[in-house]
Amino acid sequence: MSTTPDRPTAAPEGLRARNRAQTARRLEEAAWEIVAERGFEAATADAIAERAGVSRRTLFNYYPRVELVLQEPMREAIAGLVDRFLARPSTETMRESLAAILTEPLEAEVLEKAVVCFSQAATSPAARYFLVDAQAAEVAQVAEAVMARLADAADPIYAEVVARSVMAAGTVATLAWLDQSRGVVDDDTRWLHLELLRQAFSHLYTAFSEPATPDADLTTPIDTSTRES
Repeated sequence: MSTTPDRPTAAPEGLRARNRAQTARRLEEAAWEIVAERGFEAATADAIAERAGVSRRTLFNYYPRVELVLQEPMREAIAGLVDRFLARPSTETMRESLAAILTEPLEAEVLEKAVVCFSQAATSPAARYFLVDAQAAEVAQVAEAVMARLADAADPIYAEVVARSVMAAGTVATLAWLDQSRGVVDDDTRWLHLELLRQAFSHLYTAFSEPATPDADLTTPIDTSTRES
């Protein structure tokens, strides 16, 4: 009587997911190690794959573009904020929901990468390109969240304006933080960054709610009849 050997069972889904997450993490760490050591120009697909101990093909199976490997930590940070934003009551205003999620500072890892990005951007075209590309992706993330929050009442122009304004305020706050912290990331400077974010958003809220001068009447048409031709 012959017996059929047992077939090897496939790896459990949970194990595959963990292995995939670990590989993705190795790729991210390898990419940022290269950037920190040799700059954005050196973070090529071959260099990242070699540092992570995987093939170039594996790298592109995980990330279609090298830039996406580097963007992943920031994408995850914003995704966490977006999840909290979308979980807020729909009866809140955008301002109330935003204030409610700005209660904890960003992870040190994210701020450390911001230090690298902005410090290299002063002299590196590749770093500047990365920042522009990353900021566009972040705007898209926030705009998508605003659209989801508004649901049937969503206006794409409104969502894009809100997203770009929020991200611009965040960039200004981060630049101010870099100047004040001198690029040092610790518990104190992480909370400083949060406070500067709050200040930046507060300025954004009030920027268009107050007249330019105490007595300005912004509804009065400008009389152009006396202008010199």
